[in-house]
Amino acid sequence: MRKLLAFLVLSFLAAGVYAQDKTAESRINAVTVYNDSAFVSRVAQVKLEAGDNTIVFDNILSQVEENSIRAIAGDDHVKIMGATLKSQYLTTASAENIRSVEAEITAVGDEIRGLRDEQTALRDEKKYLDSIQLFASGQLPKDLVTKMPSAPELENTLNFLSSKLKQNYKDSAALDIKGRDADKRLTALRQKLDALSGSNNKVKRTITVELQAAKPVTCEVTVSYMAGGASWQPLYDARADVEKSRVELVSYSLIRQATGEKWQDVEMTVSTAKPVTGGRLPYVAPWFLKPVEIHMQDKVSILKKRSYMDSMKQAEAFNTASLAGAGADEGVEYAVAPAAAPAPLSVVADNGVAVTYKLPKKITIDTDNNENKLAISTQQLTADFTYSSFPRASALAYLGSRVKNAANLQLLAGNMNIFLNGEFVGSSTIDNVGPGEEFDLYLGADENVKVKREQLEKKVDETIIGNILSPNKNTAFKYKIKIENYKSRKIKMKLFEAMPISQDDRIKIKQLKVSPDASQKDWQSRKGIYLWEFELEAGKNKEITFDYTIEHPREMAVEGL
Repeated sequence: MRKLLAFLVLSFLAAGVYAQDKTAESRINAVTVYNDSAFVSRVAQVKLEAGDNTIVFDNILSQVEENSIRAIAGDDHVKIMGATLKSQYLTTASAENIRSVEAEITAVGDEIRGLRDEQTALRDEKKYLDSIQLFASGQLPKDLVTKMPSAPELENTLNFLSSKLKQNYKDSAALDIKGRDADKRLTALRQKLDALSGSNNKVKRTITVELQAAKPVTCEVTVSYMAGGASWQPLYDARADVEKSRVELVSYSLIRQATGEKWQDVEMTVSTAKPVTGGRLPYVAPWFLKPVEIHMQDKVSILKKRSYMDSMKQAEAFNTASLAGAGADEGVEYAVAPAAAPAPLSVVADNGVAVTYKLPKKITIDTDNNENKLAISTQQLTADFTYSSFPRASALAYLGSRVKNAANLQLLAGNMNIFLNGEFVGSSTIDNVGPGEEFDLYLGADENVKVKREQLEKKVDETIIGNILSPNKNTAFKYKIKIENYKSRKIKMKLFEAMPISQDDRIKIKQLKVSPDASQKDWQSRKGIYLWEFELEAGKNKEITFDYTIEHPREMAVEGL
């Protein structure tokens, strides 16, 4: 009796202590997409016994970063003891799925061949109708010599040809649409087959979660992991309504994913964060300063380099002295070109913390690496539209406005599609814009505002006094800028022009005349930049003229003239 009781106690303890392996039926319920990866969450409803339990999340198709695995239990009586990734190499990759996709490809191929046959039949029918029409156009004049066809006969012939040709065109257009749709489906299926047949799918992955339950419970268990093969980037649509003085700015995320797992009705988040999968602080090392130790081989290399640089400096000094000597001996003035400015270094923008957007509804994205355009936000911006032009650089007038971003929205740098009064007019870009920040929104060039800059005069004065040329040369310029408004409404205009600025005492700008006067001179502390601000009525034009004289030594070549 005592042995039997001990056996029953041990059996009971074993039932509570030893882990119960269970395969969970899981689904992907949430995804956060980063610039080059995605954090995927899977959830399963599981029934746990009191004691230790092992839950297996099967058929993980993504290439999982093992250090990124997280597990959460949705019940306070359940404790997560650990989660591990296991991989099993398969001889065939998802054979059943591959056969299913291959069958779909065959079916779509048969559908496309059927559509092509129908198109051939419609083309033959069109040829037949054309032949009837050609025969009728040639035969009717002959019949008119002997007899006059009755009005009903003529009407019946015309109605027959008209109705048949219209139906033929309609059927042909419908088949074209079906054909394009079938071609798209076939391309997507082939991409899906390639993904299924890839090396990633020759490995069966499972995530095993160890749990300990204080009592029997039914709860949700979620595992999350980082997967490669996903990315996103921002995109914007700016829809300007000039009459209502507003711009609708729509923010989108362009998401691609080829993780191997379809995201079906998932909560979607996109983020600019750089996810870190490591879980340990790097070694905190002290910072020591000491002389650089140079090995013999490095010393030889350094000496050779110094010798080469010294020889180059000597050659440069010799060439400079030679030029100076030649100028002194021959009386020739050499114009030394200024040294080229160094190329600017790349500007590194530090935008602080990462930006995260949670999409407003659940999303479905297939694992085909196609682009998915998903809306993030929409805002109405009050706009005071103004045209700007710098005709010295471009004879175009650009529409834009100073607008203010929403107080709770961060805009990331990206491409922008521009729509003006409902029509697509081109593309532009947008910079990083903080919440509540004002920024310039450029909406592209408008051909209905014409800007023309022309040179009216260029006179060179080389005065000869006693058959001797003047030591200085005077060149007089005169320009005219004409702005024409072909819009149906009054517009605001900003016109910029650069007046010459001397950077050498020997070059003088004289008799500068501007009509009408500029609204601002040296705009934003840029020397010589003039700005005119004005309004221009519909159908009207405005002219701005300016002239000046540039004096410089006769033998001097002046850059910019």
